[in-house]
Amino acid sequence: MAGIFQVISLAGLVITIVLTIVMLLTFRKPRPIGAWSKLLSILLSLTILAAFILLSGARLNPLLSLPILVLGLIVGLLRGAFVQLSIRDGKVVARGSWLFLLGWGVSLALAQLLNTLGSSGWSSVGLMPVFLSTGTTIGLDATLLLRRVFTPRTPRV
Repeated sequence: MAGIFQVISLAGLVITIVLTIVMLLTFRKPRPIGAWSKLLSILLSLTILAAFILLSGARLNPLLSLPILVLGLIVGLLRGAFVQLSIRDGKVVARGSWLFLLGWGVSLALAQLLNTLGSSGWSSVGLMPVFLSTGTTIGLDATLLLRRVFTPRTPRV
């Protein structure tokens, strides 16, 4: 039974690494900021965090995880306030941060690897950057969504 769990853990690790590489390749170009895509991104960030916590067995004390999540929200809100938006073909576009995506993917993969190796204590510590980056993603997406709503679609004269 333990062998099956290790195979599933290793498969999850490989999927995380592959999806991080795919995200790095697709987010390099400026993309339109869509309301549904930002809402979906927020939902997926929360879903991935919850699924990893439920499936991995790694735990982080709520007294530690909630302040880290709030700190991530604040960082995301500030980061979103300074993202340069532009208008292309009547759409608001912005470029994603590849360094942030890389950090998020590496921290999640590291927590998965530590959990696979049987170190649930260290994998719980590995959850700290995942909570921080999840909060940052939510804050950034929420800020970009609000900025998108209030950005005029026509150039100013």
